[in-house]
Amino acid sequence: MQVAISSACLYPQLPTETALVNIAALGCRSVEVFLQTRREYKYAYVSMLARLCKNLGLTVHSLHAAAAQYEPMLFYKYRRQNLDGFEILQEIQQGAAVLGAQCHVFHGPLKTENIAFSQLTQGLCQVAEAAASWGIKLALENVSWCAGWSPEIFKQLNTLKIPNLYYTFDSKQAMRSGFAPNEFVEVMAERLINVHLSRDNGYLPNEDTDCSELATALARADYIGPIVLEVYGSKVPAVSSLRHSWDAVNKKF
Repeated sequence: MQVAISSACLYPQLPTETALVNIAALGCRSVEVFLQTRREYKYAYVSMLARLCKNLGLTVHSLHAAAAQYEPMLFYKYRRQNLDGFEILQEIQQGAAVLGAQCHVFHGPLKTENIAFSQLTQGLCQVAEAAASWGIKLALENVSWCAGWSPEIFKQLNTLKIPNLYYTFDSKQAMRSGFAPNEFVEVMAERLINVHLSRDNGYLPNEDTDCSELATALARADYIGPIVLEVYGSKVPAVSSLRHSWDAVNKKF
């Protein structure tokens, strides 16, 4: 199983393009690109990133963006907010296509909005359809502070068989929601296309990190995609620490 690295691991210390250069220097060849600002959503910028990744020999598995900048607006009842949100969404999904990403990692509406399930599914259908128009998959992530905070939500979504809706599992977010990895992975199984791994609350995994429960759950789900090392950059003291962690995770998977 391939272990990828998210450019988010070096945010905010390094600009996204510099983070990718450093990740490639570690020997990693599969990445998740995390776009941090609206300036980074622009076509000219992602085109530059695409050329950079090609020159570095990097394959972009997934694209993530700063969810708070646009995702909640997609689900509000005020039409003009919806339109603003979709305008940004189009930039991001175009960027994913330009980078050759397989999927767009998506959080969905805030949990505190407590929107009706029908409104959630209607919004997800629209975003998933938009992603399909760019030739990419929408990968809804389990996030403790968003709509997909519990396995039950994914169970309900499974019954609807929404076209082009897939899932991202995040280990730290599962912990924050109070669920074991297997509880999410089991219900995500058939639509699981992306996995975010960190230690505890967003720290770098090391040789002593027990990944056996997650590894077993992924094996039972027949997951063959990459494991993406995605930690908070504020908890990465140096690029050498990221290399050490990446080596450790490679040995575990």
